[in-house]
Amino acid sequence: MSKTPENILTKLTNANRAGIDMTSPKAVITFLLSQGEKESILFFYKPNSVEFDFDQYNKSVKEMNEQTN
Repeated sequence: MSKTPENILTKLTNANRAGIDMTSPKAVITFLLSQGEKESILFFYKPNSVEFDFDQYNKSVKEMNEQTN
């Protein structure tokens, strides 16, 4: 029962494989921006807000780690 869209998990996996520090949301977002991703990044922001949703980010990274193991 994935709560994170598959395309987001794929992008997180790509960042992880590129050696990005997954404990640093800033590093991951910077990586995604360097890949031309803009829409995917919005997934990690609270609805109708400019506030980053650290809980959502951490859940998505955990889910990505569970899938790759």
